[in-house]
Parts: sequence; structure tokens; C-alpha cells
Amino acid sequence: MIFRRQRQRFNEYCQRTQINTLVGVLLFVTLIGCVPLVSAMEVAKTKETRTATLKILDQLAPPPVTPILSARRIPQALIDSTLKVRVAAKLQQLGTTLPVESCLTVRTDDQEVFSLRPDLALIPGSNMKLLTAEVALDVIRPDTVFTTKLLGVVEGSVVRGNLWLVGSGDPLLSTRAYPPTEKFPTLTPTYVEDLVESLVAAGVKSIQGGVVGDESLYDRERYSPNWGDGIRGTEAGPLGALMINDANTSDSPVKLVNPAFSAAKEFTRLLKESGIFVKGSPNIDTAPPDTPQIAKIESAPLRDIVTEMLTNSDNNTAELLLKEIGRVSQGSATRIAGLQVIADKIVEWQLPSAGVVLGDGSGLDRSTHLTCALLTSLLQRAGANSDLVKGMSIAGSIGTLRENFMTGPALNVLRGKTGTLTGVKALSGVFPFSDDHSTIFTLLLNGTGTSTTEIYIPIWNSLISSLASGGDSIDLEKVAPLK
Repeated sequence: MIFRRQRQRFNEYCQRTQINTLVGVLLFVTLIGCVPLVSAMEVAKTKETRTATLKILDQLAPPPVTPILSARRIPQALIDSTLKVRVAAKLQQLGTTLPVESCLTVRTDDQEVFSLRPDLALIPGSNMKLLTAEVALDVIRPDTVFTTKLLGVVEGSVVRGNLWLVGSGDPLLSTRAYPPTEKFPTLTPTYVEDLVESLVAAGVKSIQGGVVGDESLYDRERYSPNWGDGIRGTEAGPLGALMINDANTSDSPVKLVNPAFSAAKEFTRLLKESGIFVKGSPNIDTAPPDTPQIAKIESAPLRDIVTEMLTNSDNNTAELLLKEIGRVSQGSATRIAGLQVIADKIVEWQLPSAGVVLGDGSGLDRSTHLTCALLTSLLQRAGANSDLVKGMSIAGSIGTLRENFMTGPALNVLRGKTGTLTGVKALSGVFPFSDDHSTIFTLLLNGTGTSTTEIYIPIWNSLISSLASGGDSIDLEKVAPLK
């Protein structure tokens, strides 16, 4: 009986084993059959992908090949750096020929390219006007105008009593006949004939009193105390808040002591020439505060006056703006107050101040000393597109540089400010290469003979030739993307 049970169990085991074996065999056969199918599908997919990729590539031109040693592989920064090294090398050579009493600083795109004795304080000549101009633009403001007034009591066709001509410091007050007589004609004059025409238009026929010049807005210092006899009355002054034709009169080759009296004389002459009778003589005084206004004329905006000052290196304009700086900022229309404001601005703007001495606004005072570092920093702070830089003379074209650099790369491009005294020659400026790429520089020369053409002209030419090489460009056809 035990034997039968064991046999029955054995038969049941065999049956189960056969079923499992059959299932295993069927699964194995199924898998074997699927492998070719899966492989075929993968091959089909791969073939499809390759076919699509090949179709896309067939639409493109053959890839370009750029040689390893090609300008196309040179970054622009490396090109700029190479040009600056080239300029610096040329300036280094120039530096060995400069007088001991000289300095030169050059910056391109706010980076120093060359510097020789940058902190040596030297006489700048008219480069001082750069400081005066920038402070005036900051303190007085670019859109400010100067107003010259006629005051008096008009009854019918008669001015009862005096006719008051009141000055406001307009440095470009002029008759129409005056600018053509100037070496550098005034660019934006304020014509006093317009006041005369206003009287005529109002029907005024006579003035019972006289023309009285009022210069009370500014102080009475006519000249900087350090100006020599060769400066006073010829290069600048006498100074005052009311000046016509730089204090010249048509009936005398010598300037009178008081510019307001000269203005009153000139205005009286214009009135008489227009047919208006003037009973009294010219005089000077301060107009009563309640005197009615008859007419007025306004100057060009300050930015244009600054342009005239820098382009023509106008000394009287610089000195009157200095007084106006003091009046607006400190309430004192004096040279000293104006210089104090400039000194304060040097500190405020964090310009190099070591060795700086300020004597006047025009640079005629030989006690004035500036550095190349200060002037270059001033131009850099202002910027190549500022009113300060736009106001400078243009090489070979206009202003004090109209007869310089009449050929070559600087022509009609370089903007600069010159400075000249005996034994002093200065040139500061901007050499623009593009809207966002320019070189700023300052060169101050002091010493015997430096103001003579045989010394400074070769130096200037060498300097500008060196700076111009910094604007060299590469052949765009050689660096443009390959087609």
C-alpha cells in the first residue's frame, strides 16, 4: 500500500513536469521567433533616421574651413591691445625728444596708453580755459543766456532823463562791424544794434539825458594782478559787466580805462547814426532799481559762448565767465570767488590736484600751473561727446587749429585746445576714431623756444601721427565670416 502511494505521487510529479516543460519550450520558441521581428523593426527605424538626417545635410553647403593662422580667429580685444602697444611704442620714442619741462598723457577708451611726467606742474597757457569752461557749464548751466537791458522813462517819442544801458556780463556784446575786424571772428555775437532798432520801432526820436552804462553786476577789477604790460588791454581787459566790442571804441585805437564808459560811447554813436537825438554825454552809474525796462537782448546759450571761448581762445570771455561762476555759486562776482569754485570742483570731481595753482580764468597769468594728469582726467570725465569737447577748435578747419594739421588723418577730425605764451606751448584734445572709440591727450611744453614753430610743430606732428595709428583698422573682407 505504501508502494502504491509512492507510485501515484511519482506519476503526478511527472505530469506536472511535462506541463512546465511544455510551457518553457513554448516560451523559448516564441522568444526565438520575436528576435528577428524586433531586429527588423530596429533596422527599419535606424534606416529611417539615417535617411531623414541625410536629407537635411544634403540641403547645406559644404562646411567652411578657416586656417588656424587667420585674422578671423583674432578677438577684437587682442586687435585693440596690439594697436595700443604700437601707439605706446611710438609715443615712447617721441618722449625721448621732449624738453625736460614737459609732460604728456594719452588715454584710449579710458585706458592709459602713455604717460610722461603726468604730475609735473607746468604753465598751461590757454589750456586753463578747459577748466573754466567745464566749471561754467556745471555751475552756470548750458542753456543760460545773458540779458542786456535798456531802461528809461518813455513819454511819446521822448526818453525823459537818462537812457540806461545795463550789462549782465555778456562777453560777446558787439556791433555788427566788429567781428570782421577780429583775427578769430566772434562766432555767436550779441548785436547791440537790436536794442537801437527796438527804440526806433517804439517811435523814440530823442533822449533828454545821456546814455549811462551800468556795470554794477560785477566787481571793478580790470586785470589779473599778475598780467604784464604786454597782456593788459591787448590780450585781455579792461574787464567789466558791460563791454561792447571787447571795450574797443571806433574813434580810438587805445582802450579806455572803463569798459562801461566805452560801451556808452559806442551806443550813443549808434543812436545818433539811426537818427535818434541824444542831448547828454555818455556816462557811467548804477540805474535806480525802479527804472522801467524799454527793451532787452539776449545772448546765445552758455554752451555756445563756451564754444566761442574754446574755439577762438577768447580771453575776455574766459575772465567774464570766471566772475559769473563766482557770482552764481558764491554770490560774489570776482576773480577770486570764481577761482575758489574751480578749486572746489577739482576736489569734488576727484581730479589730480597736486601742484595745481590757479591765477586767472584764461591762462594768461603765468602763476597758473596745471598738470597733464589733471587736464586729461578732466577731458575723460567730460567725455568725447560733451559740450566741452564739442566746443574745441577743429584741425585744419576752424579756430586756433584752423592752420594746423591741414593734411593727414587729423584734418577735420581732431578737436583740440591750444595754449601759447612766451616759452609755453600746449595742446589738449580728443582724436575720435568712431562713436565709441577715441583717444584723449594732453601735451604741455615749457622752456625757452618751445613756443616757436620750429620746435613745437615737429613735436605736434609726431604726436598726432602716433595717435592716428591707434585708429588703424584691419581689412574687413579678411575677417568677415566665410560664406
